[in-house]
Order: sequence, then structure tokens, then C-alpha cells
Amino acid sequence: MKVALRDDDTSYFTEPGRLEAVYHDVWDRIPVGLAVIPQAAGFVDKAIPEKYWDAGRSFPLDENAALAESLRKLVKDGRVTISQHGFTHEDYPDGHEFQAAPDIESRLVRGQAYLQRVLDTNIRVFVPPHNALSKRGLSAVSGAGLNLLGSFLSFRPSMRPWDAHTLGNWWRVRAYRSATGRSKGDRFVYPHVLRYRRHSEFGCHSLIPGTTVEELMAGFEEARRAGGDFCIATHYWEVDQTLKDVLRGFLDRIERVPGVRFVPAEALFA
Repeated sequence: MKVALRDDDTSYFTEPGRLEAVYHDVWDRIPVGLAVIPQAAGFVDKAIPEKYWDAGRSFPLDENAALAESLRKLVKDGRVTISQHGFTHEDYPDGHEFQAAPDIESRLVRGQAYLQRVLDTNIRVFVPPHNALSKRGLSAVSGAGLNLLGSFLSFRPSMRPWDAHTLGNWWRVRAYRSATGRSKGDRFVYPHVLRYRRHSEFGCHSLIPGTTVEELMAGFEEARRAGGDFCIATHYWEVDQTLKDVLRGFLDRIERVPGVRFVPAEALFA
């Protein structure tokens, strides 16, 4: 059973020391899949320092030279892997970036090329800002051949570009929902990779304020019974001592489970 860790929102605004403080005793146990914003916009957001809220521009990652250098070293050392987290991560009046931006396709291509050049790594995974994708956004991700790592994915065929795998995957998810006694309105994370013609998808369990070890264990045990895998998704800027204790407590417990392997996020799709 593969277990991976995803962390969102690393950007120009991230202090390298903050990542070190959160993960210094974690990333040698399990690689941290950092979902990185290529050119983060300045706007009112808890993850952005207040002095940038009215900046009126975006900030390329490599303008924070110390962060870019630190990330390149962490990648080289195998402590982190890099996925693409939108382009600017900005919101629009009618939706989040990869729901409503007028140039979704261009943002995807430019962001992938930029991160690969700046961080000297291959980008194979896309994490949508706010886990939100329009049908057009999903089509762009698929067209780029990137795998999709999200938390709350819609499986309705009407919300997706159609290919030969769409209907079969919808039936797989429907059968799993039925087998676990869930209605259409009940939230759940499907514990297997869904493979489409040009991309694959996998869902994550959130580690956010209020999450407990017991909640993560319940999701883990459900995935294990189903013969699936497991991914945790969090934000470094939300991880206080309480959340850190939850993360370490969870890793301590599952590390003793026979057959569990801690893997980079990209390995979920292998």
C-alpha cells in the first residue's frame, strides 16, 4: 500500500525556513510533494503576507532566490518533489483560477515549463487551486498529459471531457459508493487511481485544522480494506504544533502496518 503526502501553496511568498520548520523531521521519512505556484498573484489571502495584498501584480518564484535555491536542493536530495499548482492562484468573479481564467491552456503550459526550468525537475502532476476544475480546465490538464492529484473530484460524466474510459470509471466510483453505503451527497475519497486516455487521477484526504489522527486512520483503513492507496493533503502555512502532532502520530501508526510504503506523490500513478 502506497502512502504519499501533498502540501499546497509554496510560492514566492514562502520563506524557506517555514518549510524546514514544518518538515525537517518528516521529509526523510516520507517525501513531501510540494504543489508550487509558478507566479503567485498578490491578493488578500491567509497564505500571503499582508504587505502584498494590494500589490497588483504576480511574483515569479525565482524572484525569491533563496527559496528557489532551497527547493532545487531539496529536490536533488529526494526530500521533496514538485507539482504544478495553478499559475497565479488568483480568483475570478465567477470562479477559481482553473475554473474561470480566460487563458487556462496557456497558464498550464507556461507554468509547467517555468517550474521545470527554474527548479530543474520534471513536472508530471497538477494540483488545481482550491481543488477546483472546470470541464475546460480538466480538458487542458488531460491535453498536457499531466496527472491530477486532488481532494474533491467530481466524477459526473457531464462535468468531464469524454474519452473511452469515462463511463467505466464512473461505474467504478458508483459501485464503490454503493459498496460503502454512501449516497450521492456523501463525501468520500476514491482509493484507487482512475486512468483516462491521456492522464490519471487520484484523490487526497485533507489534513486541516480540526483533523484528528482517528479521522485519518479511518480513511486509511477503508483504503487498505479496498486494496487501495492513500494520500494526505495539507498546507504548510496551516501546520501548527497540533496539526504537526496529528501528522506525526498518523505516520507513526501506519508505519507499523505490514506492506505500507511511503512514496513520492508521483509514485501513486505508477
